[in-house]
Amino acid sequence: MKKYEICVEKSDRILKVISYFLPEYSYSQIEKCLRQKDIKLNGERVKDNVVVNKNDKIEIYLNENYKKNKYEVFYEDENIIIFNKQSGIEVCDGIYNIKNDYETKNNVLIYPVHRLDRNTLGLVVFAKKLSVLDELKSAFLNHDVEKFYYAVVCGNVESEKVLNSYLKKDEKNCIVKIFDNKTNGAVKIKTEYSLIDKKDDIYLLKVKIKAGKTHQIRAHLAHFKIYIVGDEKYGNYEINKKYKKKTQMLQAYKIVFKLNSSSFLKYLNDKKFEIKCEFINLFK
Repeated sequence: MKKYEICVEKSDRILKVISYFLPEYSYSQIEKCLRQKDIKLNGERVKDNVVVNKNDKIEIYLNENYKKNKYEVFYEDENIIIFNKQSGIEVCDGIYNIKNDYETKNNVLIYPVHRLDRNTLGLVVFAKKLSVLDELKSAFLNHDVEKFYYAVVCGNVESEKVLNSYLKKDEKNCIVKIFDNKTNGAVKIKTEYSLIDKKDDIYLLKVKIKAGKTHQIRAHLAHFKIYIVGDEKYGNYEINKKYKKKTQMLQAYKIVFKLNSSSFLKYLNDKKFEIKCEFINLFK
């Protein structure tokens, strides 16, 4: 058994809070711990799904053999490693993330080249050497890497569209804001999408970005009244409720390298990094 300690950030039911902080464990396993009184709230054992408040302290004992597999190696060579990640795991932040988990299990160091949001699925690239990290960071900044996503959305969708706007982080509220015109502190962004399929009031899009900023696709589409199903931060409450989705239906399914001929990583240009769409069954 392993002991985990959680400091509550906002008021909610204890099971929901623990599930958020420990997504590598199933809800049923955490619920079982509650029934068996293996959870303490502020030093006292609890057996009911009580409401916890900000700054409360939770202790829970869990069997590590029950951890869910939230990521897998998609591709690896001497320079990079690409993971296919599931919803519910961070790339390198938080209590449970790919970087820490993989390094601990394999006794190596890896370096994230870019990030995906906690609940976004798909391909994410890590460097195995600092020289590779520097090379790929420059490639992303120079728009020599393209990332493609699948998104299930509702709203004002056209057959295809190129969106140009400005994005500014609101660190205090953990969101980003989109502006139509140049704004102090905002950076220019470009998001392209094309319609693949439609069923009832939802659409399947292919989305393309270069480099990419925090929450870019989610916030940029929402700015134009196109809402990713399941997105609780930028999405549409009614559509999320209708489809019973609490995490954004967004998947990074393809990465294309277009590196300069002088780059020692130029061999990546000839490789195909692509996975199948996780949402296609919704449209059958």
